[in-house]
Amino acid sequence: MPKQPSAWFLTRSLPCNVGVWVVASTVLLAGIPHLSHADEVKSTDREILDFNALPPAPGLIFDVQAGEYILFDEFVRRLMDRKYILIGEKHDNPIHHHHQAQLVAALSQADQRHRAVIWEMFTRDQQESLDQNWQELPASDLGPALDWDNRGWPLWHDYAPIAQAAKDNNLPMIAGNLPEDVLRPMISDGVSALPDDLSNQLALPKVPKDILERFNVEIAENHCNMLPESMLGGFSTVQFARDASLARAMYDASEVENTQGAFLIAGAMHVRNTIAVPWHLQRFDADLDDQDIAVISLIEADDPSDTPSSISDYAMRFGAIDDIDFMWFTNDIVRGDPCTDMTIGQ
Repeated sequence: MPKQPSAWFLTRSLPCNVGVWVVASTVLLAGIPHLSHADEVKSTDREILDFNALPPAPGLIFDVQAGEYILFDEFVRRLMDRKYILIGEKHDNPIHHHHQAQLVAALSQADQRHRAVIWEMFTRDQQESLDQNWQELPASDLGPALDWDNRGWPLWHDYAPIAQAAKDNNLPMIAGNLPEDVLRPMISDGVSALPDDLSNQLALPKVPKDILERFNVEIAENHCNMLPESMLGGFSTVQFARDASLARAMYDASEVENTQGAFLIAGAMHVRNTIAVPWHLQRFDADLDDQDIAVISLIEADDPSDTPSSISDYAMRFGAIDDIDFMWFTNDIVRGDPCTDMTIGQ
C-alpha cells in the first residue's frame, strides 16, 4: 500500500527569517554543540530556535515522515536493513552522484547487507557486456567500455564513484532500463513492441488513469510543451514500462543467492512512492511492506529568499506529499534554458 502522508505536513509552518536560516544551517552542518548549564540558563531568556522549521539548504537531510532534519550518520542508521534503497538524482548534477556513492558505501558497510546496484543508465541489452567488463576493468574505464559517451548521459567521470563504491563492496551491477531498440516502437505501438520474454517478466497492466494523467502533464512540461498531444500517451506508456523494468531488475536481483536487496540509481521522477518504481515493486514483491522501501531524493535547494519554499512545497514539485521519504538537499549548478534550442523531430 502507498505510504500515508505524515501528519507533520498538516501542521508545520515554516519561518521566513533568512538571517536565522543562514546561522542555523551552519550549525546543523557542523553538528549541534553541547550546551553547558550556564548556556541553558541563558537560553531561557530568548526564544529557542526550532531547527526542524528551517527552510531547506544545501547539505541538510530531512526525514519527511519524522518531520525532522537529521545528520548523515543518523540517516544511514534509519536506512539500515531496508531491502530497497532508491536514490533519485538530477542527472547533470555531479554532487548528486557523489552523494549516491557516499550512501552506497556507508550503508553497505553499516549493515553488511549485500544489495545489487541497479542503473537506469544501462539498458538490459548491455548486461552481458556489463558483466564481462565489470570483472576485467577498473570502475573508471567501465563507462567508455559500454559506449557511455554516445548514449546521452553526463560524463562517466561523474558517475564512476558510484561504480567504485559498488566494486569496493563487491556489489553486483545490474542494467535496469528497457533495451533502446524498443523505446521508439513503444511510443507508437505500446506494450506490444516489447519482446515476449520481457513482456512476460514485466506483466504490465493498463496504465491507471491517475498515473497516466500525471505522466502526460509531466512529459508535456519536460518537453517544453512542444510534443503533440497525440504523442503524450505513447511517451507515458514508455515511462510506465521503464519504471516497471527498473522495479523488476531490483526484485530479480534481490532474489539471487547471497543478495539481500537492491539500490536504484535513477532520475528523481523514477523513485516516487505513489507512481513510479515503488508502485511496480509492490506488484512484483508480494511480501513487501512500507519499511522495506526507502525513497531518497537529492534535491537542489532554492537560493535564499525572504519567502523560502517549505518542505511541503518541495514535495509537491514531485507530484504528491507522500512520494518521498528522505530529502537530501544540495547546491544547484548553472544551466541554460533547456527550451531555447529544443526541437521535436518527426
